[in-house]
Amino acid sequence: NINIPNGVTSIGDFAFYGCSSLKNINIPNGVTSIRNWTFSGCSSLTNIIIPNSVTSIGERAFSG
Repeated sequence: NINIPNGVTSIGDFAFYGCSSLKNINIPNGVTSIRNWTFSGCSSLTNIIIPNSVTSIGERAFSG
């Protein structure tokens, strides 16, 4: 599980790229962008909560 701390406003390019054992992630309110390829290759990801504050999701952010 990953808990992004409060105060983070953007999750960068390739931040969790290839984390194949990552299952759950909680993105706090206040994050406004999820960049390119952020969770790409996270094949075990089964639960993600994206808050309403997110206004931009980059290219292939959640690709297989």
